[in-house]
Amino acid sequence: MAGNLSKWEVAQFKEAFALFDGKKDGTIDPDELKDVMSNMGQECTNDEIKDMIDVADEFGTGRIDFPSFLKQFQHADGEDPEELLDEAFALVSGGSDQNIGPDEVTQFLKAVGQGIIDVEAQEILKICDADGDGKIGLEDFKKLW
Repeated sequence: MAGNLSKWEVAQFKEAFALFDGKKDGTIDPDELKDVMSNMGQECTNDEIKDMIDVADEFGTGRIDFPSFLKQFQHADGEDPEELLDEAFALVSGGSDQNIGPDEVTQFLKAVGQGIIDVEAQEILKICDADGDGKIGLEDFKKLW
């Protein structure tokens, strides 16, 4: 099932899948996907959601199970992990090349359905801030992976 993903990557994707699977039934249905996309600021039509599900839905069930979800993240030949980290950093930092502060941590986690309080955001920053400047910069972010 994991293909060319590491055990750590599979574990991370399992956590992400659990955030999408709001009904906790082991699949992502169109309503759950639409909610997650909306929470991340992406308003999608029902046709767009159906298209997204169709890409991953191997068995034509109209839903995405975990193995099908995982297959979407297999590493392509020649894939640059540094580029993927840059893209992930841009997603968490709000699409800018700025540092990640407590507001960005809170906004990102809220967008994926995980509300936190200010103290928790500060604790995340403290753990992830390798250079001690009070922010998560790109280099700090890369050290996490």
